[in-house]
Amino acid sequence: MSKLRELSRETLFGAALLGLTYLAMLAGVITESWWTFAIGAAGSYAVDALLLHRLQDLAKLVQQIRLGITPRALLRQLLVLGLLITTTSATSTGIGMVLLAFLLLFGLQLVAGIAARMLRASRKLPVVTRNIDLEPLNIPDSPPMPLVREPMSRLLPLDAFLVFGVVGYVALGSAWIVAAGAVLTLGVTVLALLMLAWHIRRARTIPSPEQVMEFTQSWLDSYRPEVVLYFSGSADSAYQVNMWLDTMARLPRRGIIVLRERVIAAQLAPTSVPVLCVPTSTDLMALDFGPARVALYPANTGKNIHMLRNPVIKHVFIGHGDSDKIASVNPFSKVYDEVWTAGRAGLDRYVRAQVGVRTDEIVEVGRPQLDAIRTDTAPNAVRTVLYAPTWEGWTDEPGNTSLTDAGPTLIARLLKAEPGVRVLYKPHPFTGIRSAQARRAHQKIVALLEAANKAAGHGEPDTRELAALDRRLAVFDDDRGATDEAHNSREEGRTDPGIIAEAAALVDDWHRVYWKGRPDTAHLVIQGPRPSLYSCFDQADLLISDISSVVADFVATEKPYAITNCEGITHEEFRVKHPTSSAAYMLLPDGKGLDTALAAVHLREADELAEQRRALRTYLLGPSDVTSMSRFTAAVDDLYTRAADLRPLTPLGGETPAGLSRP
Repeated sequence: MSKLRELSRETLFGAALLGLTYLAMLAGVITESWWTFAIGAAGSYAVDALLLHRLQDLAKLVQQIRLGITPRALLRQLLVLGLLITTTSATSTGIGMVLLAFLLLFGLQLVAGIAARMLRASRKLPVVTRNIDLEPLNIPDSPPMPLVREPMSRLLPLDAFLVFGVVGYVALGSAWIVAAGAVLTLGVTVLALLMLAWHIRRARTIPSPEQVMEFTQSWLDSYRPEVVLYFSGSADSAYQVNMWLDTMARLPRRGIIVLRERVIAAQLAPTSVPVLCVPTSTDLMALDFGPARVALYPANTGKNIHMLRNPVIKHVFIGHGDSDKIASVNPFSKVYDEVWTAGRAGLDRYVRAQVGVRTDEIVEVGRPQLDAIRTDTAPNAVRTVLYAPTWEGWTDEPGNTSLTDAGPTLIARLLKAEPGVRVLYKPHPFTGIRSAQARRAHQKIVALLEAANKAAGHGEPDTRELAALDRRLAVFDDDRGATDEAHNSREEGRTDPGIIAEAAALVDDWHRVYWKGRPDTAHLVIQGPRPSLYSCFDQADLLISDISSVVADFVATEKPYAITNCEGITHEEFRVKHPTSSAAYMLLPDGKGLDTALAAVHLREADELAEQRRALRTYLLGPSDVTSMSRFTAAVDDLYTRAADLRPLTPLGGETPAGLSRP
């Protein structure tokens, strides 16, 4: 599919509007019509604001085709000079003075851009932290973010006073309008430059990157971490580490969360555990984590190697959910000392896959996140079906997701089901990032549910109370950009248990208000971190999903679930290939089998797979007579003890022990 066809309507509208504004200015110059030019100029400034604050996709596109803010500003100035030149009353001296003002403005803006870059560099620490006291670093308050975040997008439009001063002169013939515009434009630019210089001077109190890393090592020496949760990933994968924060906080051993991407640090959920984000590999590999002997990895990524090279630490892959997907038996798992799975199913997967992971390296630890999962269902007026398909994956293997082959068909049949059911649709966060077909299927499902709600007379819910909770939660959510990283790290330097408890209480209130504010019969499209997947589990009487960790987690509820077989094989072959489907009601892409699954929800005696689900729960997640958290804690303690009992190894880069020689 071409790039043009993938552009959203909003992006195409913005591109058309941008082109029209410059055509209007050009038309004003050609026809000597000052008001036509003024309309075009005003529109161009409005589009600049939209590109900065809303039309980010279009902003990236125009930047790629070399129509960024700088060439657009220069073109606008060239056009207004053209308008001035075509005016009969304009003198060569006046035109020269206006040109000189634009040149002076360009020089000031160039210096301001360099100063903004210097300010960003002076305040960019080599680490991003949370729950680590940075008071010794003497970090001053953040400068206003418009000064450091895309400063040219804010500085260049300041030529508006001078541009409209020229238009005013053309319209009214008064030279003082041009002079006033020039003074305002140059004055505001100089003021911005002075503010930048002041903040650069204040930032001189921040130690050098080398000194910051020395401080970081000193803090590690005093804190003496024992367990490391290490994570690296893309911006949309933060959920993979967030799901382990509570588990880390409940471990009795001193823990630390080590991240590699600044964007992940900004999206990390509230936690009482110290957080250390070290983007540069050499900085991370130079750190000594002291008594730390266990490192836990929720994801397989290339940057894991920078921690894996530490020989005094035992490295454990814990993943971000068990499933029968091929990703759950990644051969990369061989690099870890141990692989921890929820139940026996995880061990059997590796045995079948034969990817080199030995059975004595696999430890069953349960799934701590599921300890609080409920087995009952919210008392809704109608039965609720949760459709939570996984995403399309990086390959085109059949059956990666039911969304493309069966999603809209399943939703259409659910909307016509008798007795009626309510549908909750919660797609995977990655849905549509690779496949246009998946995006179209998602959009069709959203349209079907919106049309069904409209036909049933369901209007928009009252979201005022929810919006108030959102505003309060925004304080705890990912970085909103009001201050810079250094300021945020300083402010979040000390753990306040009360804040963590307040955030948890607000999340609970948010979920209560959300579900209370939606009619029991209204269909819902649920995206983003809230409502959470487990909150949707509480509402659901039936899950329809694919081969993913969602199924394994839902099995903990012991409620009926269905899986769509889109692989073109028999249901018997499917169950053998994917053991998590052994207690599922099987569906075909055309929806065949859905009536049987719905019958199991409406009539308990029609639920033929209840006993199989209970057995599957133990197989997938381990025994239910002991909490997963206690099993997980015991596994950490056991591995830590075994690692600590080993003979200490030479630290990376350290001296060779006596009696040994280097080759």
